[in-house]
Amino acid sequence: MSAENNVFKARELGQSIWLDSISRDMLRSGELKRLVESGVSGVTSNPTIFENAIANSNIYDEALIGYAQDGAPVETVFERLAIDDIRDAADVLRSVYDESGGKDGFVSIEVSPRLAFDTSGTVEEARRLWAAIDRPNIMIKVPGTPEGVPAIQTLISEGINVNVTLLFSINAYRDAANAYIDGVRSFMSSGKGSPARIASVASFFVSRVDTAVDKELGEGHELTGKAGIANARVAYGEFLELFDITLGSGNFHPLATTGAQVQRPLWASTSVKNPAFPDTMYVDELMGPQTVNTLPGATLDAMIDHGNVDDRLEPSLADAKSVMEGIAATGVSIDKVTDDLLAAGVKAFSDSYDSLLGRLTEKLGKLTPTGGD
Repeated sequence: MSAENNVFKARELGQSIWLDSISRDMLRSGELKRLVESGVSGVTSNPTIFENAIANSNIYDEALIGYAQDGAPVETVFERLAIDDIRDAADVLRSVYDESGGKDGFVSIEVSPRLAFDTSGTVEEARRLWAAIDRPNIMIKVPGTPEGVPAIQTLISEGINVNVTLLFSINAYRDAANAYIDGVRSFMSSGKGSPARIASVASFFVSRVDTAVDKELGEGHELTGKAGIANARVAYGEFLELFDITLGSGNFHPLATTGAQVQRPLWASTSVKNPAFPDTMYVDELMGPQTVNTLPGATLDAMIDHGNVDDRLEPSLADAKSVMEGIAATGVSIDKVTDDLLAAGVKAFSDSYDSLLGRLTEKLGKLTPTGGD
């Protein structure tokens, strides 16, 4: 694929395109390697992605049997399978990581959704996953819940890369960004060395905001399909203020002088849910420097085929604030919407995790004489 494709063009603009999918088949067939060669510079995963990859394929069966032989609980068996895939994907992306000086080329794995409201449990599991995978170019996904925020700070202070997930509200984004800054500051004060290799992204969910707000607005409203993009653009404005190093001031500036990286906003949930919207809407309208967009396969294909690469973030900040003010004027509470979306997001990932474990247990029952017990 030509170096002139839209993925490379986005990279030239300053946005990394990551793939929101992973499977062993993708790794074995060389598909991921080909995508990386076409400009894709990261991979994200979540329980739903692993459920689709593992439970709907027989490619994992041999490893599944092997990892269950010691009588490990099904949660441990799944983790062993996931670690294999994450490690292998990290190896495919290692060249991107090295060539970018540790600023890109990451693969993300999520702590158990059951720990979304458990700070100490999140920290313990994140440490264990980080050590077990043993690759510098992975990120541990931690949900941006109130309990997740102190876990983010702790993990960053220990030099563990973090992908903050399930961010919907501006306040939650701000808390996640400050947790990263405080974590880098703690790392620096501990004398562990340069923070240049510590990386983090803040995953701000987009399309689900539109789905929820549009339902509140009612059919045919002039602001239909505007909330998700405007909300994300407002978050980008917060990012520019929090991580502005050009003015030589602010909380992050002293850290930046030591080589610390900014925590890039990552746009998640960027496949359109409303068929009336253009299929690249959440890609085109959220294109801008120092950001990441993670795309499922179909959206990536559409972006490569007919995406429009241009900076749509900073030039649209004033308009974004006007849109959010307009939505508030209708009586829709964006705070309630985002609170509800966070709760629903945690539940959805937890339900997927439970479903995955149930399907693995069922599969083990068919593959092993002992039923996987």
